[in-house]
Amino acid sequence: MKKNLYSLALAFLGLGAAVSAEAQQVRQCSTMENLAAQLAADPAMAQRMAAIENRTQQFVDNPVAKRTAATITIPVVVHVLYSTSAQNISDAQIQSQLTVLNEDFTKTNADVSKTPSAFAGLAANANIQFVLAKQTPSGATTSGIERKSVTTASWGTDDKMKKASTGGLDAWDATKYLNLWVCNLSGGVLGYAQFPGGTVATDGVVILSSAFGKGGSSSAPFNLGRTATHEVGHWLNLRHIWGDANCGNDLVSDTPTQQTSNYSCPSFPRVTCSNGPNGDMFMNYMDYVDDACMYMFSNGQSARMNALFASGGSRASLLTSNGGTVPGGGGGGTTPPPTTVSYCASKGTNVSYEWIDYVKLGSIARTSSKDAGYYNGTALSTSLAAGSSQTINFSAGFASTAYTEYWKVYIDYNQDGDFSDAGETVVSGSSSSTGTLSSTFTVPATAKSGATRMRVVMSDNSATTSCGNYSYGETEDYTVNISGGARLSAPAEVAGYRIYPNPATDVLNIEIPATIDASTVSVSVYDMRGAEVKNARFEGSLLNVGELAKGVYLLRITDGQQVSHQRFVKE
Repeated sequence: MKKNLYSLALAFLGLGAAVSAEAQQVRQCSTMENLAAQLAADPAMAQRMAAIENRTQQFVDNPVAKRTAATITIPVVVHVLYSTSAQNISDAQIQSQLTVLNEDFTKTNADVSKTPSAFAGLAANANIQFVLAKQTPSGATTSGIERKSVTTASWGTDDKMKKASTGGLDAWDATKYLNLWVCNLSGGVLGYAQFPGGTVATDGVVILSSAFGKGGSSSAPFNLGRTATHEVGHWLNLRHIWGDANCGNDLVSDTPTQQTSNYSCPSFPRVTCSNGPNGDMFMNYMDYVDDACMYMFSNGQSARMNALFASGGSRASLLTSNGGTVPGGGGGGTTPPPTTVSYCASKGTNVSYEWIDYVKLGSIARTSSKDAGYYNGTALSTSLAAGSSQTINFSAGFASTAYTEYWKVYIDYNQDGDFSDAGETVVSGSSSSTGTLSSTFTVPATAKSGATRMRVVMSDNSATTSCGNYSYGETEDYTVNISGGARLSAPAEVAGYRIYPNPATDVLNIEIPATIDASTVSVSVYDMRGAEVKNARFEGSLLNVGELAKGVYLLRITDGQQVSHQRFVKE
């Protein structure tokens, strides 16, 4: 929709296009109603939101501003409030929801392939990932899930579930975590979210217990985790696609103007507001269709979300949160927290003829069909003992003809975020068989204990590596837990190298652990597109950043034995 200038009254208070009566029976989101109540209670909020919108439009309109190519990782805490056993959803149900969010916000969801060709080129990878918190705001170890038995049978949309004083659970520091409350909502509401600019004490997303997660305890037609995708989209500053008005404005340039919300599963094209021939983008996550019929964000929506993490963005503080890392070592003060390891993207762009249909290693055993070129199976894991011999099984599915496929399996044994180290390619071979293949490998005794990534790549091209897009085939990622190996050093490594101040203006101090020979330390700086920048000089324990442009950067520190990654902000 056109990004024209608009009045604050229309953008923030113009809720005249109320949800239709039909929505009372199908998807119902109360984000805009909650916003109206917040604006009435806090008049200054409109000014804060206007400032955020102004910064967002500057980011979107800047021809040299690019959507970040580096993955943004957001720590998540899930507050479960239950008055019945059914509402006390399982850890597995919660993990299934995290998996859906991670797929939807990186365009690795299998059903994105259903996007009509008219809109397929607009489907976006926002490069945003979510991880359950590993430490509390006070630094204690956590699962990222807290539960509370309550006597409240159902909750309204007045934020009472967000406060212990009114029977709920208090938010964790919203500048460092995404707070998700899961509870029994009344009135047919599936969820609601708070836009950037609201009070920190209530910042987050609320989801109906039976609409949270994929399968399991969730209920059709809201059983694929898309309620959370929709509401987190609001939390990341996206409006409903119809702009909450008759042929309204959602502040995004590449989403067609549409008359109102869509429900159930419309047939394409659905033309309204003279938006033919392609009509409404009803398969967008910010419409009201059923879970099975929404499967994309647009490029314009991705840009709006990424604007929040640019320098000075209202959610940029999440980039330096330590909520997603295991506690252990490292001081306080202005020391920035470590960031979680992120991996390069890998995806086949065409699965018309061949795809991975089976992977088995230990307790991982997955049979599948096409996964749109990539499957994020990191919620599935198995344990591997350092020094042990392991056999992995895998097979290809073919539409008709069995072609020669090149298989490569990688395991990031040293947990440094890549698969390029010696011994990390554990399988490499080719076959045109339709049967199950197997390969045996030995886990190095020097592999680091703890969870790490396994990547399975099947391609028709022998030159395909662990990173990047390729033509025909698929990539699947899984988690393996190494036991009995080298001391779990990733948290200690990252925490051992303290950097401050953060944000930095001219100089970033890098405090080198006493156990490390300073002469072996080297530092590289990368922008958020993943490109190395050369105008930051490391001398002794100081990194001169005065010549860097303002923004967020990734720091890579190596000392010959270990690698750590941290983000910092240049002001």
